[in-house]
Amino acid sequence: MGPDSRTAERGTDLATALRAQRDRVLAALADDGSLEATPILRPDERLDCDAYVTLVYEFHHVVLPELAADGLVRFDREADAVTRGGRFDAAAARADCTCESSDGTR
Repeated sequence: MGPDSRTAERGTDLATALRAQRDRVLAALADDGSLEATPILRPDERLDCDAYVTLVYEFHHVVLPELAADGLVRFDREADAVTRGGRFDAAAARADCTCESSDGTR
């Protein structure tokens, strides 16, 4: 396996994990009203160090702020915590069981 294929694999894993974060956060908050502001990975997902740092950055600077702007979560950067936002219950009721659960299953 050459360097290009390793990069492609890493990018695919990162992209997949990043795309899933919104649904995983909402599912985790449905299970438990709060969580640490840490990306949620399934047990079978593996990211190298660079990809994980990128995921954490995107999670803190894109995913969580977008969810907060939509009113779905409250993101406390100082406490590094995420809780349900004012619009969470209404959105969860609409989504019903369509989002991925916090353990990666549907």
